[in-house]
Amino acid sequence: MDYNEKGYLSGNSLCQYVRAWAEKVGVMKYIRLNTTVEQVIRQGGEKYSWKCRIGDDKILLSKKLIVATGISSTPRYPDLDYSKFLGPAIHHRYFGERYEELVSENVKEVVVYGASKSGLDAVMQLAEAGKNIKWIIRKEGRGPPWILDLRGSRSDLTLMRIFNALAPSTYQDDGFPGLHYVFKQTFLGKAVQKYALQKFRDLVIKGYKLDSPDLDERLAPMVSNHSPIWHYNVSGTDNYDTSLYDRICSGQIEVIRDTITSLDGTKIMLDSGTSLTADAVVFATGFKTTMPFFAEDVAMRIGLPSTKYTEEYLTKWTHLETEANKKIYKANPILQTAPKPPPYFLSNHEAGKLRLYHYILPTDPEFLDGSLVILGSFSAASTLQSAMIVSLWAAAYMVGKIELPSQEEIVETAAYEIRTHQIKTPGMVNDLPWISFDFLAYSTMMLKELGLNPWRKGRWYDELVSPYTCQDYGDLAREWVEEHGTVENFDNTRNGSDSI
Repeated sequence: MDYNEKGYLSGNSLCQYVRAWAEKVGVMKYIRLNTTVEQVIRQGGEKYSWKCRIGDDKILLSKKLIVATGISSTPRYPDLDYSKFLGPAIHHRYFGERYEELVSENVKEVVVYGASKSGLDAVMQLAEAGKNIKWIIRKEGRGPPWILDLRGSRSDLTLMRIFNALAPSTYQDDGFPGLHYVFKQTFLGKAVQKYALQKFRDLVIKGYKLDSPDLDERLAPMVSNHSPIWHYNVSGTDNYDTSLYDRICSGQIEVIRDTITSLDGTKIMLDSGTSLTADAVVFATGFKTTMPFFAEDVAMRIGLPSTKYTEEYLTKWTHLETEANKKIYKANPILQTAPKPPPYFLSNHEAGKLRLYHYILPTDPEFLDGSLVILGSFSAASTLQSAMIVSLWAAAYMVGKIELPSQEEIVETAAYEIRTHQIKTPGMVNDLPWISFDFLAYSTMMLKELGLNPWRKGRWYDELVSPYTCQDYGDLAREWVEEHGTVENFDNTRNGSDSI
């Protein structure tokens, strides 16, 4: 295994590990690599519920369909004509494929456009390759990303229940209702909550000495006005050997708060009237929240973004979300002071909503027959723990072992979940839902619905202040199978290579 100087595992090593694991448990033989699903069709009344058309017009039929593509597949380009630009002009999606072009001797100056985590990665990787970088962050956008050092105990905060009780939270039925009431409903508790959220920002800034009165003016564009708690700006892990801030101070990376208006030759014009030259451009402008293999009308009914919303659909969800707002502000009064989304985010406010129950299930009753689940449509504080719990919940649902509430409660819950996400993470209002500081409460809810014990620490004090890890959950699949007995020939003497 290959680690860098800070102790972070390299992408290549992680890839090798996942491949070796997939080979060991026998998954690889079921995987079709380099295959694109071009269309997915719902077949009503048929033996097979779903028809998937893949490359070369091949058809796959299935009774069950798990969509686990995530929403980082379709690049979002800025509204610019870059056809006249002479050098490479690529979306970060193709950074790896065209890396040799970007690091060639002909490329000296590179513009990176966008403040996402992919923008940070592009900036750092090109800087390590010896390039001079102009990092352009739109002045009307979310601003620079937060750079967080998550080594050691720093990464533990979001995996403690006490933090869920303190922070604005979608779910509050996690075994400590009294703490939620104190921090969110009492005068003194709300004062402590407000102080803690602001202090969180101050600690991050202080850790990188961005609060120094002698701050290098070149670092000024990197200081955000909003606490990381709001996710107004994307957060990125400080996992590079050399500090981003050191490279900015050295002049190798220049941060510019402006908007590109045109590209021609090697010249890039900015909204401020100034211009600069570059040999290559990387658009780190994110991805469209879409799953294009579904027809637009089907996507709408499932609860995915669509360009063909009907008036009836919009009226229904506007009412549901308006009612959800009332419950949200009552449960989390501090959200009334949350930052407003960047103005340009609201120009197409329907573009990216994922109206899914628990971020997994469609809300249209026709699609609640156990044949479809959507995975990877939200980001969690711990991807590993989330994968363990959510995939098990999805599997249990698909074999008929999850009891769903009424249709009315399903749509009301979906509206509540999406609106809470949008209010408390205004910088991601039309992006994937972000379950961070209330991750443990979400996990608690899912485990209870599975009929499994969500409190794994043993003592109330440890439950409150000890961070949860994958080890705390043990083998959830084994626990569930032993409870329900739905998998044949399950080996109770686990030898490390079993799979379900």
